[in-house]
Amino acid sequence: MDVADRDRIMEKATEVGRMISQTAEYAYLRSAMRDIEGDEEAKKRLDSIRELQEKLYGFLEKEEEPPADLRDDLARISEEMQTSARYQALISAQANFDKLVEKVNLAIAEGVKAGEGSRIILPT
Repeated sequence: MDVADRDRIMEKATEVGRMISQTAEYAYLRSAMRDIEGDEEAKKRLDSIRELQEKLYGFLEKEEEPPADLRDDLARISEEMQTSARYQALISAQANFDKLVEKVNLAIAEGVKAGEGSRIILPT
């Protein structure tokens, strides 16, 4: 495979990305993200969750038991986020978008598999 073939692959990948950006799944995800970003309370909770997770990972990386209060705080704030309608909308939108991307990846894998079995070289 030469450089031109690789460039053609990248062009097609860019086109797929552009097409994905036009889907309802992507639009819903962007909308849900904007809603969360506009909610100061939700932003604070998410920032707290990220901070607590980083601390938790630090303990786990050192193979140490995280303090109970750290785990409790993370569980409490996470539970508060779970009750947020905006957060639920974001989780749902993310799951739907992830399903779309998974289908795209499966289609690529099928194309690779079909290409492995083909002895015909297609013109560019």
